[in-house]
Formats: sequence, structure tokens, C-alpha cells
Amino acid sequence: PEVRAVVDTLADSVVMRQAFDLLKSDQARFVQEAIQLSEIPAPTFEEAKKAQAFAALLRANGLTNVRIDSIGNVIGVRKGSGKGPSIAVIAHLDTVFDAKTDLKVRKKGSLLYGPGLTDDSAGLAMMLSCLRTLNQSAIETKGDLVFVGSVGEEGNGDLRGVKQFFKDNTKISGVLIVEAAPLQVIGIMNTGSNRFQVDFNAPGGHSYAAFGQVPSAIHAQGRFIAKVADLQVPAMPKTTFTVGLVSGGRSVNTIAPNASLEIDIRSNGNAELQATTKQVLAFAAQAAAEENKRWGSTSLSVSIKQIGARPGGMTPPESTIVQTWMAAAEAQGVKPMLLVGASTDAGVPISLGIPTIVVGFGGKTGGFHALDENWDPTNAYKGVQMSFLTMLALAGVNGITQPLIQIR
Repeated sequence: PEVRAVVDTLADSVVMRQAFDLLKSDQARFVQEAIQLSEIPAPTFEEAKKAQAFAALLRANGLTNVRIDSIGNVIGVRKGSGKGPSIAVIAHLDTVFDAKTDLKVRKKGSLLYGPGLTDDSAGLAMMLSCLRTLNQSAIETKGDLVFVGSVGEEGNGDLRGVKQFFKDNTKISGVLIVEAAPLQVIGIMNTGSNRFQVDFNAPGGHSYAAFGQVPSAIHAQGRFIAKVADLQVPAMPKTTFTVGLVSGGRSVNTIAPNASLEIDIRSNGNAELQATTKQVLAFAAQAAAEENKRWGSTSLSVSIKQIGARPGGMTPPESTIVQTWMAAAEAQGVKPMLLVGASTDAGVPISLGIPTIVVGFGGKTGGFHALDENWDPTNAYKGVQMSFLTMLALAGVNGITQPLIQIR
């Protein structure tokens, strides 16, 4: 009730009603900037060009305190009065598509098609719309609003952008991660993952002449994959595994001297993630031992390298930040729901104990990580309004409301 009272007071204020109107009228520009950013190639580890473009757009919209940090994140700060918590709003710059992908956005009816458009260029564009509205309505927050375009969210980026950001910025009190969530949904649980490269190595030899004398790295790899494929994992909390990449061998008539694979293990429960990881790594040693035993050898070895560690966890439903978003949704006539089990930048601040939610930018989305990724931005401004109201309620607005979240 206390949170609801503050959010309702803010939502009913004259300045906020004006801000809502500005966000609605800004929709066309918001969509155009999402398209503009999405058409800039930004594969993981190659985000620099898009980062420069986003930084330029932040500056063009009146933000003077903008920089690109040591790892490539774009960070812009809209200072508050100095008497409130710092709220970070984060969307990622990188996409899963390589630099040769045709990123030109196509329109078909109300749908816009473009690789990376919703994951996560529209999230970046939402920040620009919010920034324009803040400036045009002359809203002064008590806490700082920190706008971040992060690198390394996808693939083997291993969340390197947000890991560095929260290492460098220890005073952030609350976090909104902007992703393609439906209007009535926020993410409160982040799926953790462990990723490994597993390499089997052996002497190798001629497929006929050396047969029976040396073990095969590929056969050991096969034993490992078979064990993983038969692994039973919990349905709740959802826990998954997949061997996503395999390679190895020298030729069709060579007993393979090497074989490599990459495996992804995920779970909504940290205990389950660690237990499954422990079992999978044990399978690697067992597979190597079995292949050596098959040929009376000790020459085959296995090595394991961790290539990704994405922390998981959950922001409690009863926490102030979740209740603030729920109150903001209801103030806008939206019945709120909760979403669990996404893997985003949110895992890092959640693991650090920072109140964090994943919010949407409005409209309807589909086709994630596919060439037909799409967005129907009809009435997308409604999602922007809800996120805008949430961030301001958390930070506090001078002359209207006190911050809902405590200074960390």
C-alpha cells in the first residue's frame, strides 16, 4: 500500500501526465531510432561502431555526461539533486548476428522485421525517448539516472559489459534491464549458466596401421556426449544442457588426435546449476578413462576450460522494486504478471544483491535470434510509460515524491 500511494501520487501529478503525453507523441521517433541503431552491425566483441552511434544520440538528446568505458560500455548520467538513489537503466548493444548479416529493417503491415531490432536496439531507443521526455518536461529527479548500453550480453560475451560496469560503479541502488518483455510482464528471475570448452587429445595414428594401439579423441568425445544426452535434470527449477558445437579429427583415415566441443548448462536454481555442472564435468573424465581402457592406453587426456559463467538468482516478488513496477502497471490500467527464467544482464546485479527487474519497451515481439526477428510497435509507448513511471518512482521526483528505493 505504501508503494502504491507513492506511485499513484506521481502518476496523477500534472508533470507526469504531461510526460505521458510526450512519450506518446514521441513514438514515431522512438521507433525510427530503434531502426537506426539496429541497422548498425554489432556482433559480440564488435560493438564499437554502434556504441559510438548510441553515445552520439545520447549527447544529441541533451545528455552531456556521456562516456565509453574501458570495456566498451556507453554510460550517460542524468544527475539528480544529489539526495536520492542512483538508478541504472541498461540495454545491450550487441547482437547474435555476424557483421555480414543483412540488417536492413523491412516493413510488412504493422510488423517490422530486422535482426537485432528487438534484441536489443529498441531497448536502447527507449532510453532516448525517456531522456527527451525528462528534458522537455523539466523533471528533476532526486537520484541520478544512469543510462547504459552494455557490451557482451550475447553468446560468449559472458556479460562482460555489466560485470565491468558494476565493478566500476558500486553505488547503484536499483536496476532496470530493458529487453523484449510483453507489456504486462517483468523478469524477476535470471537463469544462470555455465559454459565449457572440453578438449580431448590423443597421439593419433593411421586408421588401419595404428588400430588397436591408440585411443581416439573423437570416440572419447562421443562417449562424453552420449553420457550427457542421457542425463536426467530437474523440471523445476528448469534445468537444461546442450552440446552446441563440436569439432575435431584430421582426416577420414586418421585415428583422431583431437576433438573439441562447447557445452551450455543452465538452471533457474543455483544449487541445481552447480549439481548439473559437477555431473557433466565428471562425465568428461569418465569418457576419457573409458576410451583409454578400451585400447589399453593412458595416452588420451581431457582438458576443460570455462568459457562462460552467467550468475542466476531472483529478485523477491515482495521487494520494493517489483512492487513499484506492479503499482506502475496498475496505475496505467495494466494487469501485471511475472516472468521467470530468462538469461540477461540482470543476473549480475541480482547476484550482487542489487534490486533488479527486467522491463519491456512495449509492442509485440517475436523471432528472437532469427533472421525474421520482428516487432509490432503499435502502442509501444504504453510500455515506455510504465518503465518511465517505475524509474522515476524509484529515484524520486523533486517537489512530488520521495525515492521508493534506499541509497545503497
